[in-house]
Amino acid sequence: MPIGKRIKELRKYLKLTQVDFGGKIGIAQGHLTGIESGNKSVTEKTLKVICSVYGVSEKWMRNGEGQMFFKAPAQKIKKLTHLFCGLNHDFQNYAVQQTEILLDLQYKHNYAKKSQSKKLTAGQYHHPV
Repeated sequence: MPIGKRIKELRKYLKLTQVDFGGKIGIAQGHLTGIESGNKSVTEKTLKVICSVYGVSEKWMRNGEGQMFFKAPAQKIKKLTHLFCGLNHDFQNYAVQQTEILLDLQYKHNYAKKSQSKKLTAGQYHHPV
């Protein structure tokens, strides 16, 4: 199943309209329609925001494997959703932007850790004596 179909399945499962679903992740209804129908691609950033905002497994979102939702942070997701819904539109957009920044930082941090690990295992890094 294509990723757009999984996004639609998630949205339907959550009983959200395209406007509501897209609004919480910072994309317009028309763009979401394009994604769900397969006419538009999903950016890495949008994928990560969907997973973060809705507590969805990235593995499931990317290829349909495993469970749709994480089990551990369910309470956190519920609390975040409640808090997020209490914000006005401008603050919701700001929260989404800040979340995107955090996801980018996390990605860069993880990439840097992997790069450093590869250097250590490849013998390219020499510890000072």
